Amino acid sequence: MDTNSERLDEIIGRLACLERKVDWVAARVAPDETGARRMPAPAPSQPRLAPMQHTPPQPPPARSVPEASPARPRTPALAMYPPVGPVAKKPVALSQNGPTAAAPHVGSMSVTGAYPFATQPPQPQQERRREGNIGRYVLSGAAAFLIVSAAVSLIALVWDRIPDAVKVGTLGVIAVAMVASGTILVNRRERQRVTAATLTGTGGALGFVAIIGAALIAGLPSIAAFVLMVAWAFVLLLFSCTTGHFFTAVISMLGAMVTVGFAASQVAAHPEQATLTWMLIDLYVVALAAVAAAAPRFTPGMRLAPWLPSTSMVVTATVLLTGPSRLLLAQPLPGIVLLTVPCAVLLVQTHHSTRLLARASAGSVIGYEWAAAGIVQALAVLLLGYAEGVTASARNGIALVFLALACVSTTGLLPRTKAPEWLRAVAPVNLGTVTGIAATVFAVSLDLLPTAVAATALAAVPVVRLGYSTPVILIPLTGAAALVAGLSPARSALMLTVLAVLLAVALTAPLEALLAPPPPQSGESADRPTWLAGAAWVLAADLVLILPWLLDRLLAGNGGGEAGRMPAPLLAGAAALGLAGLGLFTSKCSPRILLSGGRAGRLEGAADLRTPLRPAPPPLAWLGDALLTVLGMAVLFRADSLGSPLLEAPLVAVALALVIVGGRMLLPWLRRAEVSLTIAASQSVALWWAVMILTGAAAASLLVTGVVLATGTVCIAVGFRLRAATLRHYGLTLVLLVVLKLAVVDLAGQNSLTRILALVVAGVVCFGLSLAYNHFAQEQAGQAAQTGPGASPVSSPLAAGPGRP
Repeated sequence: MDTNSERLDEIIGRLACLERKVDWVAARVAPDETGARRMPAPAPSQPRLAPMQHTPPQPPPARSVPEASPARPRTPALAMYPPVGPVAKKPVALSQNGPTAAAPHVGSMSVTGAYPFATQPPQPQQERRREGNIGRYVLSGAAAFLIVSAAVSLIALVWDRIPDAVKVGTLGVIAVAMVASGTILVNRRERQRVTAATLTGTGGALGFVAIIGAALIAGLPSIAAFVLMVAWAFVLLLFSCTTGHFFTAVISMLGAMVTVGFAASQVAAHPEQATLTWMLIDLYVVALAAVAAAAPRFTPGMRLAPWLPSTSMVVTATVLLTGPSRLLLAQPLPGIVLLTVPCAVLLVQTHHSTRLLARASAGSVIGYEWAAAGIVQALAVLLLGYAEGVTASARNGIALVFLALACVSTTGLLPRTKAPEWLRAVAPVNLGTVTGIAATVFAVSLDLLPTAVAATALAAVPVVRLGYSTPVILIPLTGAAALVAGLSPARSALMLTVLAVLLAVALTAPLEALLAPPPPQSGESADRPTWLAGAAWVLAADLVLILPWLLDRLLAGNGGGEAGRMPAPLLAGAAALGLAGLGLFTSKCSPRILLSGGRAGRLEGAADLRTPLRPAPPPLAWLGDALLTVLGMAVLFRADSLGSPLLEAPLVAVALALVIVGGRMLLPWLRRAEVSLTIAASQSVALWWAVMILTGAAAASLLVTGVVLATGTVCIAVGFRLRAATLRHYGLTLVLLVVLKLAVVDLAGQNSLTRILALVVAGVVCFGLSLAYNHFAQEQAGQAAQTGPGASPVSSPLAAGPGRP
């Protein structure tokens, strides 16, 4: 009994071992999901065992199995046998496009399903597979094009011999048969997806050809043909969703574009049907957008399903650019509605497609899609605005509707507590597109500049709330458009332009207040002071240059005469004085800091008028003095052209104030030679010119000579007071020029007694000035000797300059 029992156990063990060998061989030779045979893995030092599995007893050594091929290494037979124990089931097949699971290792060989881990296919294989897919789809598209071309050529060859009904019917039957066969093929054979897509796409294109042929040669009514084409496009889109073929959706998109072109041609041939036909087109656009938006929800298996709404966006853009504006705008209100419905649909589609692509990890292209939609809208504004036979009211109305739709779209981008990633890519692009649309609206009508500025400011809000400061300078830059609008002779256009500039100025500081902290890992932190300082300067240009120029043109067109020429320079001078006092000529001054008075009264590079913080004046101080002096001279030039002292006096006062405020920026460095000479020259020239304007005296008059002599005397006295040698020398030069002018020019035509008395008086004055000059020079020399050569006679070491005596 023991012997029989032992033999029975041995037989059962051998049968179990044989079963395991058969299972192992079947698993090894069976193809995987991709049809490729699994290759053995290199043998590890010790075999990996499944959890909770005991080490099986090793069978006796066996002969080595001969090589199956020269590339396969020799493997011991012991390593080819599976372990003794239960064999795991083969895992469930993966998806068609997923990676193929590699068999686990037993010894040096792989056994499918023995261990629960898998390896990814090598990367070069994935690249080759992707390249093969691209090639197959490209060749399939070429095949579809060639087949359609062959069908058209065949019909053209035997056109006259075939009845019209047979022509259209044959094409229709072929189209339906190809679409049906492609659908059946993809449902029965998963590996023939490319072939099925080629059949379906080609049949879809032939269907559109058949319908157009029926309308052109078989007498099919245009409305019926339009309905059939719309229905066929929807059928193709539904087949694309059912079969998972994106290529069929592309054919549907092309057919829809053909449908729109067919409708446009019918409108051109039958103008009385324009309103009805375009109403149907708008309904078709809305329905197509709705179906394409819902399609990705019901086709989760299609890899390119998130791009289905983009195909309908192309159709919507086509409708927007091909609208028959001349025919529809004959009745402005319904025409504007019919022409702008596609724009609203396109904006809604853009918002939906952006979020869909962002969720599908295609965020790198959403900015381009948004920009393309904006470019289409701008082109539509130009095409519809400059259409022939359109009234000005209809043109302005359609431009305003486009701009209002862009503003409504922008409100959907206003960030919440935390902005999503797609918003960071879309918000700057939206600002660019809205700016382009606003520019085209302004090009259509100059009266729409205020609305264009407001729309641009609204589009800038999402960008600044994301931490970017560039839009802060963009808003005051819109005032440059006033240079074009200001050339209009219409009074209403000028008033609206003034309103636009004031609106741009008023919105700049609040926009800066919304500025968020800079985004991490960006150059915004380093660039922000430059952008904000540039915005402050552009804001100042709007107030000092553009706004007074517009006011001058407005008053000149109103026929104000001499009185109408005074307010503009007065406004420019007052604005310049106010901005300079608020700290425009200080570094890192933003619009918000400027208008809030945060830098009021400060000087660049100096603590006060007597305490410089730098050894030389900074460039901003030189720039401020130059700009204010030039503006003061321009105001004096305008005052000199007025004939009434009552009108001249305010301008002269403002001009002198501008020159004085400009010199104040350099005053802490007055002891420097170049500074003292600049201040003295600019202010003395302004004073002389002002005296001549107010008194009406000529340059050769004795009054002007006395003023110049007094100026030289003051310069000499102040030069001694401040120990500024250059200022004293400037005063001496003025005195010598006055003496020369008095002797050669002023007294040349006088009688002998008057001339003698004048020369005596001038000589006495010069002698007195000489004594005073000598006295003060000796006094300062003595003080310098007592102080010592190493001491500085000035209160601050930074105040001493090369002009120190």
